[in-house]
Amino acid sequence: MYGDDVFWVLFDYEVTRSQRYPNALTLIQIEMSPGSSDPEIIHAAASIFSSTLSSYLRAADICTGDGQNYRILLPTTDENGGRVVCDRLLSVFGNRLEINDGNTLAFSLNIGMAALPGGAILSKEELLDQVEKALHQSKLNGSNTYAAYSDL
Repeated sequence: MYGDDVFWVLFDYEVTRSQRYPNALTLIQIEMSPGSSDPEIIHAAASIFSSTLSSYLRAADICTGDGQNYRILLPTTDENGGRVVCDRLLSVFGNRLEINDGNTLAFSLNIGMAALPGGAILSKEELLDQVEKALHQSKLNGSNTYAAYSDL
């Protein structure tokens, strides 16, 4: 998991690389809410979510998050690959995670995904705009859903 400053540097690099060497680029945005009323568990939820999320991503994937909002950039990944990741995340976090002393924690997720083709037409602004629209649609669809935008 990268800090926001590093994420944005890597984001710019990957967009430039995908423009020069035409490869699809996928961005996923997640809003997470822990499903617990226990203050200790809620406090630990971001750390638990981050470590679980990291264990289900490739080493090449670039992820950042602040506790409730996460972004994952998937270099050289098209719409199908992005949908696989979204399905996997909903599957993993759809189950209650055992955390400690027999306690479990469930998460509610809304996921937006945008996949764009590489080449000169790739725009980081469009990628960010489309992932926001997809996340908004996921929120309209209810918790534990994802919505996708693709121009592929």
